[in-house]
Amino acid sequence: MSKFLFTVLLLTLLSWQVQASVNFGALYAVAPAGDGDAPEDSVNKDIVTLVKLSEKNPNRAKQALKKLSATLIVSLNSSEQYLFYVAQANIAKHENNHQRVITLLKKALALSDKVPDKLLSTPLFFNAHFTLAESYAAVGDYDAAYEHKKQFFLKYQDDYIRRNNELVAALNKKYEIERKAQENALLEQQNKLEQIEIAQVEKLQQENQRNTLIIGAVAVIFILLMLRQYRVRKQLLTLARTDALTGLVNRKTLFYLGNKLVKKAKEQQRPLSTILFDADFFKKINDTYGHQAGDKVLLVLAQLGNEVLRSRDVFARIGGEEFVILLPDETIERAKAVAEHLREKIANYDFSAQEIDTQVTASFGVATLTASIDDFDALIAAADMAMYQAKSQGRNQVVCYNNSFSENPHSNIRATQPSQR
Repeated sequence: MSKFLFTVLLLTLLSWQVQASVNFGALYAVAPAGDGDAPEDSVNKDIVTLVKLSEKNPNRAKQALKKLSATLIVSLNSSEQYLFYVAQANIAKHENNHQRVITLLKKALALSDKVPDKLLSTPLFFNAHFTLAESYAAVGDYDAAYEHKKQFFLKYQDDYIRRNNELVAALNKKYEIERKAQENALLEQQNKLEQIEIAQVEKLQQENQRNTLIIGAVAVIFILLMLRQYRVRKQLLTLARTDALTGLVNRKTLFYLGNKLVKKAKEQQRPLSTILFDADFFKKINDTYGHQAGDKVLLVLAQLGNEVLRSRDVFARIGGEEFVILLPDETIERAKAVAEHLREKIANYDFSAQEIDTQVTASFGVATLTASIDDFDALIAAADMAMYQAKSQGRNQVVCYNNSFSENPHSNIRATQPSQR
């Protein structure tokens, strides 16, 4: 029977592992514990009834909640307030109002220090972690969902062990009474009863050991699944934020970070400059040497850019052969100097290792926040116009934006497919 139970548990956990691989947001599914021991008499029975009703019939619980007297609600102690929040959260969960569930249960858990440990160790109280984990998962906060599911599992395990120990103690007590009664009535069977007692105690001990091993195995597998899920989630987040070829920040992340930096620069009245550069005649490189050689050129451009930038600067590839650099707290003069340095490194780089026997150059546009360029879209557009001016003037040079520039008709800043410049 024990081998069968252990096999079922393993198969169940393996099915969870498959589900976690498909959707990294899926959490370890443990059903909420039962009611367990009744709370202490100090907890108002109406509140306990309300919590149980909210779990089984939220609609009736909602009506019952309205009928509670204001005097009763005001007079609730910390344990009763905790359960009052839990009941409201169960109703909100039934209505799919997960944000309200989170708010209510956070209030309940904030009262934990004022609730006796004996009450907190019962399912009526610790099931709040399970409900909170489900709501966090529903709103996409998987880290918080994992933490509360973990708290629920630990409390569930402690409660299981406590119940098991109480059951063993109750059985032992019951058996001891029966044994004494049999000794008084049937002294001739004393030796036989003692042997039966020893056998039963050993059996209970073996069952306890087996149950402990099963719980330990479940806990280890659970931890391994959570670690694997964390790694998968971290990898997915990295892929979503970076360019697959160069490892630089991608277009979506660039605009997210850029808007934040613009807001910060305006609030602190600090400068913010940007450099937009584009490899010259990149289509010709692809046509002459092949797209693999072109990819190698892009990797070198990313490497050279990282060599001249600070750790707080943002370096992004926004498509094709086009790159953007954000320089917090830097004036346009300093940004131009950085662009010139990078332009020289590119122009002087020997691309023979990439099987390219011609010089590779890039054209740079530089812009900074001003009264007329007051948001990130305008800042990038200004740098793009400056870069287009650099290409018009012969390429392989750095141009700073001024108001006389006309809009670049070939700009692909917001395009889905890059143009070839």
